[in-house]
Amino acid sequence: MTHLRSTPRLLAAALLAAAGLLTAGCSAHPSAPGTATAPGAAPSATLPPLPRPAIHEIPVADSTADKSMPVEAYLFSSEQRHQVDTARGTLTAQCMRRFGLAYTPEAPPAASSRGQATHRYDVAAPANGYRPAEPPAPRPAPPQLSPEVVGVLAGSLPGGAKPSTSYHGTPIPPGGCLGEADARLTAQGGSMLDSQLAVGINFDNYRRSMTDDRLTAVFRAWSDCMRAEGHGYPTPDDAMKDPRWKTGTGPASPEEVAVATADARCRQRTNVIGTWFTVESAYEAEAIAGNLAELTGVRQGIAAVVRNAATVNSGGGDR
Repeated sequence: MTHLRSTPRLLAAALLAAAGLLTAGCSAHPSAPGTATAPGAAPSATLPPLPRPAIHEIPVADSTADKSMPVEAYLFSSEQRHQVDTARGTLTAQCMRRFGLAYTPEAPPAASSRGQATHRYDVAAPANGYRPAEPPAPRPAPPQLSPEVVGVLAGSLPGGAKPSTSYHGTPIPPGGCLGEADARLTAQGGSMLDSQLAVGINFDNYRRSMTDDRLTAVFRAWSDCMRAEGHGYPTPDDAMKDPRWKTGTGPASPEEVAVATADARCRQRTNVIGTWFTVESAYEAEAIAGNLAELTGVRQGIAAVVRNAATVNSGGGDR
């Protein structure tokens, strides 16, 4: 059996793009305090209008650790993604062995118990500023593979070169061993990636909520509270995205900790968390109701992929 050996860096970069864990698909989700990336631009440049959703009651909430956003039912959870990534690595390694190649997939990150709501609205650990309570473990450098091996793994070569069709006389499956793994996991339907419709609902209604008058009124109260604490920010998003906090991966500065601590206090005093969760959830529910047929199929597809992954992870995926 051939073991994968070091070769040019360009091929390592190509491998990283081709074989990167599907957890990257989750990065399309809006982030919030306690995560490394602040909310970015939504997939759609212009938001289609939605009626202002009716809200009968806004509960007081200090945390959303026990809550889920409506759209989460139509996105892979962290635990599901971990299962699917693990199975994908197992199937890919099995396929590579058929070609006499020993391939060790990168271990997927551990599943997180924190949902979308916690990432959006809570200051996870003020003592760490706006940095994760538990910084992610560093990812190892990708293996450096020969062009032939990359062809078996991904079914094509860097730079869009002609796809490989065989390796030492053995036909390469479409998309290489990664493509074969994906095809097996989606054999009963579904996709390896989050639905663009669900991702759009996730992003777009975060943005919609930020302009809702019920939330902007609370933001004004929060801003007044922060000003009284000695910090001038219009919204919690502005505090979190202060460029002074983006200076590196080390511990938070005393100033960042002070702002995050005041932010957490002011969110509690002005009910930012309860209001924001309620308002955004109402917008998401409106969007889901308008796309329920398609989203029902998305949910069924996720269930099918996760079932296949569970079979592989329990030892039922050997070939």
